[in-house]
Formats: sequence, structure tokens, C-alpha cells
Amino acid sequence: MRHIKPVLLLLVGMALAPAGQAARLASDAGRTLYRDGIGADRRPIAALVQGDVDSSTAALACANCHKRSGLGTSEGRNRVPPLTATALFGSSPGSGTVLPARLTPVYDDEALRRAIKLGIGADGRELSPFMPRYQLTDADAAALIAYLHTLGTANATEGASATDVNLVTIVADTAPAAEREAVVGVLSRFVAIKNSGTRRESARAAASRRQLYGERHVRGYRHWNFQVWTLTGSPETWSIQLEQRYAAAPPFAVLSGAVGDDWATLHTFCERHELPCIMPVTSVPGDAAQNHYNVYYSEGALTQARVTARDLLGDAHGSRDRLLLLHRDDKRGRAARDAFELAWRAGGGTGIRVHMTPAGTAPSIQEWRDVLKKHRPEILIAWLDPAQLGALAAAANGMEDGPRHIYTAEDFTSWQGLELPNPFGERVRHVYPYRLPAPGRAQFPREDVWLHTQKLDALARVPAAKALFACHATGEALAEMAGNYSRDYLIETLEHMLDGTNMTTLYPLTTLGTGQRFLAKGAYVARPGHGDTSGLFTEGRWVQL
Repeated sequence: MRHIKPVLLLLVGMALAPAGQAARLASDAGRTLYRDGIGADRRPIAALVQGDVDSSTAALACANCHKRSGLGTSEGRNRVPPLTATALFGSSPGSGTVLPARLTPVYDDEALRRAIKLGIGADGRELSPFMPRYQLTDADAAALIAYLHTLGTANATEGASATDVNLVTIVADTAPAAEREAVVGVLSRFVAIKNSGTRRESARAAASRRQLYGERHVRGYRHWNFQVWTLTGSPETWSIQLEQRYAAAPPFAVLSGAVGDDWATLHTFCERHELPCIMPVTSVPGDAAQNHYNVYYSEGALTQARVTARDLLGDAHGSRDRLLLLHRDDKRGRAARDAFELAWRAGGGTGIRVHMTPAGTAPSIQEWRDVLKKHRPEILIAWLDPAQLGALAAAANGMEDGPRHIYTAEDFTSWQGLELPNPFGERVRHVYPYRLPAPGRAQFPREDVWLHTQKLDALARVPAAKALFACHATGEALAEMAGNYSRDYLIETLEHMLDGTNMTTLYPLTTLGTGQRFLAKGAYVARPGHGDTSGLFTEGRWVQL
């Protein structure tokens, strides 16, 4: 028996509120029911499934099948129909965006209520048995219908029109200059090339569809209006700056970006405005538990920390050896440390000792030697910058019994051009997330060719390549969406498109399933090369999380 008090409170609140506010209250309640399967009494909705299975679970939320966009999905030959306002009621979204064709016949509120609760369509036919028959209260049904009247309307298509789409990238003056320059340089050039070809793309597609064996798949082309939002000052002021920018001109999506290790502020901003953010350059992403609209390459330093823990736990002695974790005392170092400790303890590891060193400082060889003598580690994890690591190597090589293994990670120390003395260097296991380089061959050939042909060779290679893939992925997704421009549909298209994509990235293994927001979920544990192969890796094994 459902509790009725919350339902009565909702009805009373709607009755006392002005008409516009009451409609908004109902729509908000309907959105919660549609997306999360939670009714006005804050409990999962109940339904009959396949005719006789009584179920009460958030898995019955409408969005699980019809998606947040309301544009539906497919599984094999089973097609889930759209539920946008246009599809259901024949109403126009009023945004200049072409949304799915309306259902025949169209629904009114009473017909839709009957379909939701009894499984009877507007034409009087019984709906598919896969469609749950929801046991909704009158208040829940009214709230859901109120929300469906808004689904796919102008609010969902902010920043897009029939001819244009507004995109921004966000950088901060506190981010490394090389990352800012790479992101802005690549995006500016890509957008210029893309816009120069948009008219020809549309004309070619139209001509092809007029031919007997021409293209039948409708692809959408829009002019990209691109801006760079530059954040200044302390990260504590960024939220205000972002809100001001958004109020002046809301974009359709955020493309790439570089603000250093303070991306959490932007993550929260994008979630609050339901604004897609596509693959920024960051080592410390926002809260994975509160994420729908931010799509990342990986969890950066956190992924590398977990791979380190997984590799050590798989070692017969690794989980029992004396373990010393050295890290920079900054956001990246602390976030990686926390991720490692959580994974380490979950896997049964014990006995971590931690030593933090201030970021940007260079402890002397003697200071490092004192740390090593104090802890006598058998396993050493060194998340340090190159200068700190060099002094540590000199200190360890001056001791009779140094650590058996030393773990480093790419988001702290790049091995490009780095040479450490043996035996320290021979004991290093470097956690490396990108495709391994092969002697005599380009490591990132497609990215290198594009950067070279655009005369952008001087840009930092890794962030430039990341920005380029974000452009390619976003461009393909927007074209695949055809006229169905909505922010939610952009996220859904990326999920589908990047699940086992053939598009090449810096990462050797990528997947993005429904609800996932990290494209790469592992890294290599590699042995750095030496001498003529400095900066390369002689061998490596992939660790998938």
C-alpha cells in the first residue's frame, strides 16, 4: 500500500501555487519519475511487466528504455518509440530543430494516461508486453504527463538551431600553458576547417539522397559557432564566471578544455546545467558518482593509481612487502593517493607508508636518502616530477639495499627524454595509459600527420591529440544526430558511437557503454628503455580495470 501523505502534500502545493508555478512543480516531479523511477512518495514506482510480473524498482524508469532525450533506442529488432512532445502530442518544439515524426494517431492526456497505466495505445491496440503497465497514483500520472509535454522542447536544445550550433571550450590561466595552447590551437583550426566544408557536406548529402543508390542515412550539418571561455584568478571564483558566461550565451556543449587539476568546478557546473562536456584534458576529473553530462578520456591519475595497486596485488610478494608511497602534496597527488589506498585495501593489501613532498620543491639527495633509510621500502611508488625523481634515484643508488621495484606514473613523470641511472632505472615499472611506441615507427601516426599538415607541430603532442579526437568524436556525433539536436541525445549518441569505436585515440583500448563516462579504463605497466631508446618502453602488459 503506497503512502498517500506525500501525494496529498504535492496536490495541496500545486493547488496553492500560481498556475505557472504549479505546472513547473508537476513537470519537475514528472522528470524525477521519468528519469529515476521515483514517485511523489519518494519510493520506486510499481508496475506489471510482461503482463503478470509485479515489480517495484528504479530499473522501471522510463528513461532506461526511452532515454533521457525521449528519442528512444533499439535492441536487436525491438525498437523503443520516441516520447518527445512532438512525437506524442504533435506539438512543435519551437526551436527550429527537427525532432522525430509524430506518432499516429497522436495522444491527448487521457489517451496517454491509459497507455501508461493500462498499456492501451491511442489507436486502441495493446502495446508491447515489454512496456510496463505502471501502477501510478493520479498525482504521479499527472506529473509524468506534464513532463512529457516539455520533453524535447526548446529547453533541451539550448545553443542549437536549424543552421547553427554553439560550442565552447574552457581554459584557465592557472592551467599549464602547453595544455591551454594545444587545446585552443587545435580546436580553432578544426572548427575553421569544419565550417569551410559544412555547406559542401550538406549539398553532397542532398544530391546523394536524390540518386537511386544514394545515401539514405540522414546526416545533419550545422555551422559551429565556437568561443573560448577563459577563466581567471582563483578556482573559487570560477563558478561565478561560468554562470555569467552561461547567462549571456548558453552553449550546446563544451568541447575539450584545460584548467589543470581543478576540473571538479566545471564538472559540477556542467551537471547543474545539463550541459554536455566532451573529453577535457585533465588528470583529476569530477565526481564519478554524480556524473551524466561529462564524458572523459579516463580517470587520469586515479586510473594509474588503481592500475598500480592491481599490479602489486597480483605480485606474489607485492601485497606483503614494505610499501612506501611518495607523492607531491597537491590535488593530483592527494587524489591518486586516495584512489590507491582504497583499491589497495579492497584487494587485501596492508602496510602503506606515505610521505608527501611539497609540489614544486626539489628535496636534496641527502633528504631523500634520509626518507629511504627511515622507511626501508621494498616497494617504492614515486609520483614525483622529473627533478624530484632524479634526486630520488641518485639517493637510492647510493644505498646498499634499495627498493626491489619502483613504480612511476605518466601523469606525474613523463619518460620522454628522461634517463635515470641504473640500477634504479632497471627497477622502474612505469604506468603508461597510451599506445606503446614501437622502435622506428610513429607512436601516434594519424594525430602527427594532422598536426603536421596544419602546421601545429609545435603544440604539446598529447593534449593536442586529445583535443583533436574530441573534435572528431563531437563532429561525428552531431552529424549522426541529423535534425534531432538535444543535449541528452548528444550524450546518448556518443555512448552508442564510442562503444567499441574504430576511431583511433591515444589509448589502445576504449569502450563507452550505456551510463559509462570514461573511455579508457586501464593502462600499461611498462619498462622504460635506456640509452638510444630513452623515452620508449622495452615491454609492457596492459592492466584493465
